[in-house]
Amino acid sequence: MRKTLYNLLAAAAVLLTTSCDALDTFFGGQTVGEYTNHQAYFYMDFGLGHTNTYLSEALNSTNVFTVITTDPPIHLPSTKGGTYTLSSEMYGVAKKSETISEAELTDRPRQLGIDGKGLIVGRSSFQDGELYVFDRQCPNCWNANNNSNNLLSFSDAHNMVCNTCHRTYGLLNGGVVVSGDSGEKLFRYHAEYNGQTFTVRNPI
Repeated sequence: MRKTLYNLLAAAAVLLTTSCDALDTFFGGQTVGEYTNHQAYFYMDFGLGHTNTYLSEALNSTNVFTVITTDPPIHLPSTKGGTYTLSSEMYGVAKKSETISEAELTDRPRQLGIDGKGLIVGRSSFQDGELYVFDRQCPNCWNANNNSNNLLSFSDAHNMVCNTCHRTYGLLNGGVVVSGDSGEKLFRYHAEYNGQTFTVRNPI
């Protein structure tokens, strides 16, 4: 009797663990973990006077999101000198751009997500002001074809839409699919902001 009870409890534990793992990996077709393994690297020191973009506003406010891109899109530490253009856009307003010296990177790489095609940055009041940095790629289209041209655009101030699969992703609740076919949530990157410097480094 005692052995039978032990076997039942062991089986239940295995079932519970398997179910929890499955939920963590795939819940409603919308999540495969909190952070992606894709590469993203970016560093900016606002103490050097960078004010001509929406990035500072997004970092210091809640429910304000911006898409940032750079030209050229990727910088390798071995590349010395030169400048790059940082652009940022928000829903319903004109794009802003600023020219920045590569020397500020101090041998840091720069790659804004998959193929360097851009990041979405902002804080959500739904999550106590938590900082979110997402890839600009539609994760479901990327997983389907590894094509980095399926870029998201603002459908309103707090949602991004893919013009290929027509899914809409909510920025205030962790980048989950809020409209269209179910699927994976937005690729999220590790990032830190201390009031002066903003760093994206993924994987950490």
